[in-house]
Amino acid sequence: MAPTDWMQLDDFYKTLDVNLMGLIGITLKLLPLLKKNKGRIVNVSSVLGRLAFLGGGYCVSKWGVEAFSDTLRRDMHHFGVKVSIIEPGFFKTGVTNTGDIERDLQRLWNQLTPEARDSYGEKYFLDSSNHFVDCDEKELRFR
Repeated sequence: MAPTDWMQLDDFYKTLDVNLMGLIGITLKLLPLLKKNKGRIVNVSSVLGRLAFLGGGYCVSKWGVEAFSDTLRRDMHHFGVKVSIIEPGFFKTGVTNTGDIERDLQRLWNQLTPEARDSYGEKYFLDSSNHFVDCDEKELRFR
């Protein structure tokens, strides 16, 4: 998670592939069985699928999960298939690992052109990476 223009298209593809396209692919494979048995689909999204927090692919991918699940719910209603979404938020996960976040921010900062870095300034980068202070088991806290 970083400002959108710090990222490259491949950064978006990687996140969308895992969080959205993987979910869609598995769902499509299982739909015939689910329709036949009037099954239930439970997709895990995120609170960031409803609230745009930072730029980058994560929120975009989770909004995609929300939209896919909502349209799927309407499409499958005729077949008796129930579609639910779980939207957890601010729990300690790989996404909230401060070390990973700081490393990713540093990687993205380092790949910026000098002009882009100058437009943000070193203070912006330091302030951005210092927002993530601590993660405990229930919440991500910000300064």
